[in-house]
Amino acid sequence: MSVLSVQQTGALWSDSAESPGATISSGRLDISVGTSETRTEAYGFADLAMEDMMSGDSVQRPLHVHNTGSVAMQYRLVSAELGADLPLDLRVAAVSSESECLGSGDTAGSTLYSGALPSASTADRDLAAGASEIVCFRVEMVDDPTAGEEGAAVFTFQATQS
Repeated sequence: MSVLSVQQTGALWSDSAESPGATISSGRLDISVGTSETRTEAYGFADLAMEDMMSGDSVQRPLHVHNTGSVAMQYRLVSAELGADLPLDLRVAAVSSESECLGSGDTAGSTLYSGALPSASTADRDLAAGASEIVCFRVEMVDDPTAGEEGAAVFTFQATQS
């Protein structure tokens, strides 16, 4: 006698629930420069000027670098162009206050660049979202210039996500 038995059981369960979801947004990377009151992407650095400069003359002024974005960033001075053949040296230093940069003489702070103005660039600097840093620009005439020559300097900054 032979008995063959085939048995099968199965159960399928299904359920669902809804979630209100999450809001996902992208960050914003934005750099601006200016004074403590002024923030712009194209700042006219008019205070960094001197008429009738001769060898040994210098001028120095603070510049605020602002992280106006919503994410941490790294910024740096990528270039400096000079619209004339003037023998100018540049020193860029990070300072803790504007008072460390105003006036004449050596500036306090940590030197970020020192050398010929047209060759200027700095290493990356970290800056948190909403934060700012003061950098001191010091321009010095290192040799006698050609009489009557004048030119504008253009400093270009770059920001990247850190």
